[in-house]
Amino acid sequence: MPIESSRAHRRASTPPGSSAAPLRASRGPSPVVPPISISPIRYEQVRNGLVEGFGQMGGYLAAVDAASSERLWALKVYDNQRDPSMEGDVQDVFFRAMTLQADGTLLVENERGGRFIVDTAARTSVPAPDAGTAPLSAGGGGDERP
Repeated sequence: MPIESSRAHRRASTPPGSSAAPLRASRGPSPVVPPISISPIRYEQVRNGLVEGFGQMGGYLAAVDAASSERLWALKVYDNQRDPSMEGDVQDVFFRAMTLQADGTLLVENERGGRFIVDTAARTSVPAPDAGTAPLSAGGGGDERP
């Protein structure tokens, strides 16, 4: 239910003089970022890192066998530290874009404008050289999990 509808519903269903719980902000859906295929592997954003057993919701890249759809490995592209005093979902940061570079690396841009170079052969992520001070730090290297 949209926030406006929720407010109207709450006003209509809350008796005068009673206090209703405050509304919480909620983020919209994460951007749809098409996967990139470099035969025989498809690289795609992990849509829900917490459900997958990772330490944060967004910021993960998965390498998937294109023929079998089996996940080969996953990599944290960038860190996303949460402030425990704020609602969690409004702090999640997902990919906004992902492009294949001429040198075979992937350029990932997140919703906050952070840009990261992913070397899929080395399974590493570093801030893009033109990124200046990235809003989120690079996730480093190595597999998060097979």
